[in-house]
Amino acid sequence: MDIVLKAREFASKAHSNQIRKSESDKPYIVHPVAVANILKKYGYDEAVQAAGFLHDVVEDTPYSLSDIELEFGDDIASLVKGASEEDKTLSWEERKQHTIDTIKDLDLRHKVLIAADKINNLEDMYLLFEKKGKHDFSAFRRGEEQQKWYYEGVYQSLITNEDANLDIFLRLKQAIDKVFNYQEDLFLKDKIFINHEDYYNRLKVLNAYKEELIKLKELIQITKPYIIEFSGTPRTGKTTTINNLYDFFKKGGFKVSIVEEFTTSKYYKEELYPKELASLNKGDLNLRVAEYVYEQLLDISKSDKDIVIIDRSLNDRQIWNYRRLKSGDLDYERYIDARDKYKNASHELIDYLVITYADALVSLKRDYLTSLALEKRNFLNTENINNFNSALMDIKPLLEECVDGVSLIDTSNMDLNDVSYEACDSILKDMRKTYIKEIKKQYK
Repeated sequence: MDIVLKAREFASKAHSNQIRKSESDKPYIVHPVAVANILKKYGYDEAVQAAGFLHDVVEDTPYSLSDIELEFGDDIASLVKGASEEDKTLSWEERKQHTIDTIKDLDLRHKVLIAADKINNLEDMYLLFEKKGKHDFSAFRRGEEQQKWYYEGVYQSLITNEDANLDIFLRLKQAIDKVFNYQEDLFLKDKIFINHEDYYNRLKVLNAYKEELIKLKELIQITKPYIIEFSGTPRTGKTTTINNLYDFFKKGGFKVSIVEEFTTSKYYKEELYPKELASLNKGDLNLRVAEYVYEQLLDISKSDKDIVIIDRSLNDRQIWNYRRLKSGDLDYERYIDARDKYKNASHELIDYLVITYADALVSLKRDYLTSLALEKRNFLNTENINNFNSALMDIKPLLEECVDGVSLIDTSNMDLNDVSYEACDSILKDMRKTYIKEIKKQYK
């Protein structure tokens, strides 16, 4: 077996049921996998990468250094030994001082393994602080001052007799500066967001979650896109939020796409509706549209994207079918058949559902106040909006069965910028759960 794959499987078994001390919902394996990935990124040999997977096995599991030597040989065992604390009976300060003293004389291969370990710990620490909005060391055995002493001491020992400008050492120094010296983009802080400090701090939280997702995504094979469906009435922030989310994830390096609303697409308006659907009654039309939307969703689920944002999909059709049931355009038996079919399909394919809505008068005011036209709107009227809102509340329990993650956002008293923030915050946290679940599955 390939030595790196063998080490990955060995580490997965050794660390099974262990968790990260700082974040109890994360399996411990995320750390050694991340360390191995860092070493691979910077081009270090396979034995060093294998040691990245194994570096905590001796220290934190029942396996001994002899076990590592027996399974992986002297070289990898030596690398693991160099990254392990030998005497756990000593105090924290004594153990850390011993580490600082001994790693000075190690060779570069041993040092980069230690550097990768510290990089991942510090970068995770930084993101944890950013998500909390404060530097809180309560999850760690020692406070900020002692942690700073330790990491800076390790860094100085690692660069002793080495080129401090190696990429891996520069990354470690940057991580130390961000955690302990509060290094940040002063242009953003002091120029762009001057007088908007609260909003800047809120955005830092979102971006920390995004950065964490990027790191988690590197640990897994994406089996299907994370699919987000949007629904809602006009002038409630839906379209703005879709575009903001696309930009947010795209700038983070995610492969993301937007799928336009099916019934407003050129294909539907110019081809499908006039040639095949125009003669149908309202109930049959809704059922046929739902089937087309379902087939579209099946195709989307097979794409190579990381994230797909759909403007109205199966759950929007659930709302419409319910409205047709209430208006008498769809009989109960056919409604139930469609409801159950698309409930199951949605639960399998759609990861998160966001529905924005608002008081009818609020929506109308927004429309007129952001437009130049005074003519009466055809679709945007109080009757349609009230019917949608009423149907939405009626089938809310159904929607919660259709998708594991659901946000119904009443935007009546919200700034539309806050709508994007609330939707993004909820989606990021759900994506985090999804990625962690996939890590547990793939690393068993």
